[in-house]
Amino acid sequence: MISPRLSVITPSLNQGAYLERTIRSVLDQDYPNLEYIVIDGGSTDGSVDILHRYGSQLAYWVSEPDKGQTHAINKGLAVASGDVVAYINSDDYYLPGAFEVALPFFSDSAVSWVCGACRYLYPDGTLETVWRPQLPRGPRGAWIRGSWGVPQAASFWRRDVFDSFGAFREDLHYIFDTEFELRLAVGGCLPTIVDRELAVRWLHEEAKSADLRPFEREFELASRQLLETLPRRERVLSWLFHQTRLAASVILRKLALLNFRDRRAAARSASRQKSLEN
Repeated sequence: MISPRLSVITPSLNQGAYLERTIRSVLDQDYPNLEYIVIDGGSTDGSVDILHRYGSQLAYWVSEPDKGQTHAINKGLAVASGDVVAYINSDDYYLPGAFEVALPFFSDSAVSWVCGACRYLYPDGTLETVWRPQLPRGPRGAWIRGSWGVPQAASFWRRDVFDSFGAFREDLHYIFDTEFELRLAVGGCLPTIVDRELAVRWLHEEAKSADLRPFEREFELASRQLLETLPRRERVLSWLFHQTRLAASVILRKLALLNFRDRRAAARSASRQKSLEN
């Protein structure tokens, strides 16, 4: 079987502390048909020295000012020639064997998007969580309202997905990946889920995701725009579905709290009884 050509894009800006690890995680996959592209935004921290060192193993790299992360990824897309495309940020990295697991799924022409699980690690090695993606449930509007998504670092897309749905929105700087995933899903393009950990997100203090407030503000705008693409009846149904789920969540939290209080009261009662017996 001929391996599909894979284009991997890494956007970067002053991430010299992590960049080499990211590059090695791509190259060490030993994937036979790889096109690796690094778009650097004009770093001044030694990143360019790293890129020079690996230059012969990169299909393309550039270091020049750009308009931000989304613009850098789209610049990479513009020069990419692969049948399959992925991007990995310069502070994240792939796990060994990730390409070997994900790429064979594209031998099925019906598969346009493959996604695996992703580890979230702190610099001291502490595991925060493993995000294991699931397909969305309920009406399409509920996917938007509930901010459904899958881990970007463990995602691979067929190139024609970008031809059909467009590139990443350059007016978004924080949730452009979630907006893109929702745009695909609402448009009928859902991922093939792989139950394997393929990548690691590195949770350091300088990461954009360290402060969630800009993400929330941006998602509020983007979600409204996505909802407007749906028929009114579907928007209403999704609102009802979402409210029902919120109400159920509140009830479950209250039940959990009551259960906790009951267990605490029982423990206190047992303790008093034991004291009286003594």
